[in-house]
Amino acid sequence: MKYFIWAYNPKVVGIRPSQGISFVVPETKTEAYLELEINQIIPVKRIDFQTVYPIFKQKQAEGEKIEDIFTLQEEIMDWVGVLKAIFVPGKTGVSDVLFKDKYYMRSVLKQEVTEPDFYELTENSAVESINEGMVKPRRADSTKGISYFKAPLPLSSLKNQSGYLSDKDLLVESFVHYDRMFTVDGYTDFQGHSRFFSHEYNNKLSDFKKTGYFTLHTSSLYYQDQQLLQKLFALSQKALQALNVERDITPFHFEWFYSDKDQSFVFTEVGKRFGGAKIPKLVKQSFGVDLLEEYWKMQERRAEEIDWEQPLSPRVCSSSYVQLTNGKTMMESLEEKIPDLFTYEQNHPVGVQSQAAESIGDAFFLAQYTSKDAAASDMVSAKINKAFNEVCR
Repeated sequence: MKYFIWAYNPKVVGIRPSQGISFVVPETKTEAYLELEINQIIPVKRIDFQTVYPIFKQKQAEGEKIEDIFTLQEEIMDWVGVLKAIFVPGKTGVSDVLFKDKYYMRSVLKQEVTEPDFYELTENSAVESINEGMVKPRRADSTKGISYFKAPLPLSSLKNQSGYLSDKDLLVESFVHYDRMFTVDGYTDFQGHSRFFSHEYNNKLSDFKKTGYFTLHTSSLYYQDQQLLQKLFALSQKALQALNVERDITPFHFEWFYSDKDQSFVFTEVGKRFGGAKIPKLVKQSFGVDLLEEYWKMQERRAEEIDWEQPLSPRVCSSSYVQLTNGKTMMESLEEKIPDLFTYEQNHPVGVQSQAAESIGDAFFLAQYTSKDAAASDMVSAKINKAFNEVCR
């Protein structure tokens, strides 16, 4: 039996009934699983290590063969890897840690791809020669906890409440000046079955507090430079080979900086999960490939049911527009005002004052729409932002 650990609604990652997979879920989500006729569930009070560990300890004592323990939840990836190392024969969980910890990740990839200069932040690392850079938590997701600095590094403000600067908490990276930012999204089993798709941000994520929104759309490389697109996929494949030492079924969400002048990619990071901003829905809309459905078929050993023809070009440009909270109040929904809309989620209630966004996860709403190409997508996103400002007080 395989075990999947997940704290959220099953619909988020397309969970469905399975004969070979049991789901460890919060008690509060039990009804959501039963509504989907998913009965192979193990409800727990909390999704944390001390709560989940005894479950597998008991199964081990009963002589059950545990085939795998896995998750798509980035914030728990490291301790799920620990469970895997303890209870799954032949598994070490090392890959889960490499995908989770940015310092380990960067160290492993240093000889494989171009990436920023970096070092782990300790009491003795102030002498390191990075004059402009970013301080970021080693194991946080999204843009949480990231701060920009110019030398000297403000060590005193980075210490924890006890005055201690832990070498397991923070990473320092040199600042990368770039023109565009691309993602690579998909999954692989390292045995000939894989999907690779690319998307592109319309502005710099590091500027999210200035712009107030971002749009992620089908990559312009599909329309402008297929050769460069294939180079991006090859770099991502190389990084995957280095990070996944266990060669298990691996979903991925890469982020790459790109310099137009140098025509070069710089690795930013990768998560062992599907991308946020509902990227799987963008892929399905543009290419007709359902990443989540295929992923679960792969976990169930049903690869022969998948049509492995890889679409080379999108049939339409699909975009996710995310409007970040700004401390103000959104007075009405924009769901009826966005053309060619196929998804709309109001994340922060209409008529309720918001807090200023601290990460790209703090959003008023997400809207997904289609357009002719990337240039047309940017025009639509500008119109959405204008409409938002008109209903924001």
